[in-house]
Amino acid sequence: MQADSYRFLGWDYMDGPANPCSKHEVEVEFIDSQAKRVSRVEFTFEAGRVVSAVGWQRSFETGVMKDALVH
Repeated sequence: MQADSYRFLGWDYMDGPANPCSKHEVEVEFIDSQAKRVSRVEFTFEAGRVVSAVGWQRSFETGVMKDALVH
């Protein structure tokens, strides 16, 4: 993987009490813009440590929505 950027959804939707030692999962997309590949990895944390990382990789395409520019 030769990622040059990444993205993940923010935690601003969570309304429960924070418990940093409990099990947490976050999904991160690593993007290789030049090769047009994206790797999606789900990290699992327990007690603040990564205990698992599982994912996959696939190609992607990007473009501009022509009608979107009119609005």
